[in-house]
Formats: sequence, structure tokens, C-alpha cells
Amino acid sequence: MKNGKRTLFIIAFLLIPVLHLLIFSYVPIIGNFVVSFTNWKGFGDLEFIGLRNYKKLFTNTEYIAMFKNCGWYLLAAIPQLVFAFLLAVVINGKFRGLNVFKGILILPYLLNGVIVSTIFIIFFQNSGSLNTILGMLHLDVFQHKWLQDLKIVNPAIASISIWRYYGMNFIMFFGALQAIPPELYEAALLDGCTKWQEIRYISIPFIRKVLFINIILSISGSIQVFEIPYIMLNGSNGTLTPVIQIQQSMYDNRVGFAAALSVLVFLIVMIVITLQKILVKEED
Repeated sequence: MKNGKRTLFIIAFLLIPVLHLLIFSYVPIIGNFVVSFTNWKGFGDLEFIGLRNYKKLFTNTEYIAMFKNCGWYLLAAIPQLVFAFLLAVVINGKFRGLNVFKGILILPYLLNGVIVSTIFIIFFQNSGSLNTILGMLHLDVFQHKWLQDLKIVNPAIASISIWRYYGMNFIMFFGALQAIPPELYEAALLDGCTKWQEIRYISIPFIRKVLFINIILSISGSIQVFEIPYIMLNGSNGTLTPVIQIQQSMYDNRVGFAAALSVLVFLIVMIVITLQKILVKEED
């Protein structure tokens, strides 16, 4: 009798979160997948059109270009990770004011996307901070219409992520470096190892998993870019990304196409996450 009550008690507690998961996660995912094969406008009957939405995604140059734009954010992640790692290596240790210093470094990551966008709209304006600084340094040749020039607008906006996210990467690297036994560095110093050899043979092998997680986060983040290019340019001037296109398609009552694109983004992110789990498990 006691076992029966205990089982009933467990089921009662699990029922609500399970129903919540089914209703608000799995059912919408399945429904979105079904809608992706229709030309539904958000109202009226569903008209199935097969793979037409997916064919449009893989054949229309405009939609192919938005995935290429994500590549700029992925490229920006390289200097972002390198800078964050080197910064973590340089200040690895304990000193007065360390927590304050870490708080300052992570501040850009904590800022709201609207604030960040406003800062860099002013920064990249034709008469904004960047061109003004270049003029003061007599580097007028490097002045550009950063947000109007189709050749450089995507690299310019993608570069914002270096400033915004390096603090988060730094905290992760720093935490991993702090977990390395200091005796290893002391032994390396006695053996006459250089700083580069310490980094190569001690630091990197010990934080390899954290480094890999940061890389995976950068890949999945690049495909889900939205707020900065949306707030700054609303996806215009060739800055369209998949998530911005989903938002615009919903606004234009092209819900079926938006669903197809969201399914594609979801699959890419799931593949990246699955690879992360497989590769991290293999390393273990």
C-alpha cells in the first residue's frame, strides 16, 4: 500500500512538468514541421505544397546569401576566442580586485541588445565615432560608410560580437585555467619551459573540453543571429539572417515558409549539439 501511494505521489509530481513539456515543446515542434509543408498564411485552411518551401530555401540566391552572412559571425568568433583565451592566460592567478576586473570584462555580454545596437549605430555612422577617430589619426583613407557599403556591412556588424561575447568566453577559459594544479606550472618552470610551451602542453590540453564547447556555442550562435542586425538595419543592405527572415516571413503572412526555415535552423543547431556530445564523449 505504501509503495502504491509513493508511486502515485511521484506520478502526480511528474505529471505537470511532463504535460508542460509536451504541450509547450513537442506539440509545437511537430505542428511547426507539419506547417512547413504548407503555404499557410496564419489563418484559413492548410494547403499542402510538399517540399516547395524547402526547395525555395536551397535554390533562391537571396536565401542562400543569408546563410553566407552567418559565416561572418562564425569568422568573428576566431579572434573573439583567441583574445579571450590569451586574456585568461595573462591574468590567470589571484590578485586584488580580480572579481571587479572580471565584472568589467563580462559587462558587454550583460548589456541589452538594444543598448549594444544603439552604441554601434553611433560608432559606425558616417560621422560617427569610428570615422572621427580615423580622421583624428589622419587615416582618412580607411573611412567608410560602414553600414551602407554592401561589401563591408556584414563584417562590420559581425565584429560587434567580438566585443560583446569575449567576456563570456574569458570567464569560461579563466575558470578552466584556475582548475589546473599550480604544481604543473611550477614543475614546467623548473624544467626550463617557456610560456608558450606551458600554454601548449599544459593549459590547452587541460581546457580542451571548454575550448571545444566555446567553439560549438559559436557555431550554433552564428546560425541564430538576430537582434544586432535586426535592430541596426532590420536585415537590409544585405544583412539578412535566417532568424530575421523568419520574423519577416511571419509578418508577411508566409507562415508556411517561416516554419520551413525554422525547421532548417533547428536541424542545423541539433546537428551541431549532437556532434558536440559525440566528440566530447569520445574525448572522455
